[in-house]
Amino acid sequence: MIKTKITITALTLIAIICNSNLYAAKTNVPAAKRENIEWTDVWLTNCTKDNKPHVLLVGDSITKGYYNGVAKQLKAKAYTGRFATSLCVADPAYIPTLKAILLQVEFDVIHFNNGLHGVDYTEEQYAEGYRNAINTIKEIQPGAKIIVTLSTPLKKGSNKEHLNPRIDKRNQIATKIAKQTGAAIDDLNTPMRNHPEYHRDPYHYKGKAITLQATQVAASISSTLEK
Repeated sequence: MIKTKITITALTLIAIICNSNLYAAKTNVPAAKRENIEWTDVWLTNCTKDNKPHVLLVGDSITKGYYNGVAKQLKAKAYTGRFATSLCVADPAYIPTLKAILLQVEFDVIHFNNGLHGVDYTEEQYAEGYRNAINTIKEIQPGAKIIVTLSTPLKKGSNKEHLNPRIDKRNQIATKIAKQTGAAIDDLNTPMRNHPEYHRDPYHYKGKAITLQATQVAASISSTLEK
């Protein structure tokens, strides 16, 4: 099996970030409101092969957590890659980074999420960025089926639980855009609610919950591939 790791070089990322505010000035996306640490992880497998469909998981550290489980469950059906990042869809660097990845491989299914990163952006800015991201996918990958993924909740009873209403609002935005653009919806939020025992910290999950997420994501993608 050939595995190709696509790495966005430091120079490429610097160019994207340096030009991000220029991009923002030409669109409705706001100027950058960055976190102290920003990161991007891209892994695309079997880029030279076309005997099976290619799937891309888009999201953040939650997506990175369930990626291996999804890739394993889809191994016989598809080649599965990931684009995980701390960038919010409202960040002006997000769309240029997304474009760079979408130009690498022709994808059959894109499982798309963008969670709670970028809390300083308003819901209006988030909605505009989310819509731009979906439209970018449709423009560059017109043959790809899009599955919009609802973000997981924060741990009940933790010091971050007060942020769950923000997640709910963003999930409502994602649901609305999915319905408007004809994308499917994969609700990862509901199965994780009211289960503090699933969490290893306020944001992230333990092995059992990650396995549940991976199984649900793989099933959603498998159903889409069969259609």
